[in-house]
Amino acid sequence: VVLMMHIPLNNVTDRHGLYRLIEQRPFCISISGHTHHHEHVWITSEDGWEGPQPHHHIINVTVCGSWWSGAPDERGIPHTTMADGAPNGYSIISFDGVSYKLDFKAAGRSADYQIEIDAPEQISFTESGDTTVFANVFNGSEKSTVQLRVVDDPAGWIPMQHSREIDPKLQRTYDAEQQILELKPDAWRKMSRPKPSTHLWK
Repeated sequence: VVLMMHIPLNNVTDRHGLYRLIEQRPFCISISGHTHHHEHVWITSEDGWEGPQPHHHIINVTVCGSWWSGAPDERGIPHTTMADGAPNGYSIISFDGVSYKLDFKAAGRSADYQIEIDAPEQISFTESGDTTVFANVFNGSEKSTVQLRVVDDPAGWIPMQHSREIDPKLQRTYDAEQQILELKPDAWRKMSRPKPSTHLWK
């Protein structure tokens, strides 16, 4: 059973009544939109859920991203990055019996564009201990494992830390665009203010 909703389940006024209707269905997921960010939520007993397993709710990416806002790209189309740092796009959900898979597709990009990495182009050896690398995994969640490897480093793969914060690359873009819009208010539509991402690692 796929339940389509217009708002996240945790914002539904009578959500407990809705939970009672679906919580005994072990193969049920729900999908919502209109929040202009992409997020996986597991609804648990802390939310009032009484089902045997947490319920998977997907707040889905939007095609218009941040309402077609932001500076135009090389095609003349606003980059319209969503407030969590993910690109605009859509999802494809595939079912195999009771199993399902959700694939994130960024608009105008190849299917393998699934992550944005924010790191300096170059750092000295002495700066390496004070340098933070961020990875925005667009379809990631608290259940994802994200690792980093520095080429030729004998340490191999290093686990990255899941961090709920504003994507720093998006914040820099927002700040730079704000400065331009102060001089040219009609240059383009102002993008949404960045908000903490649920799919960011550092």
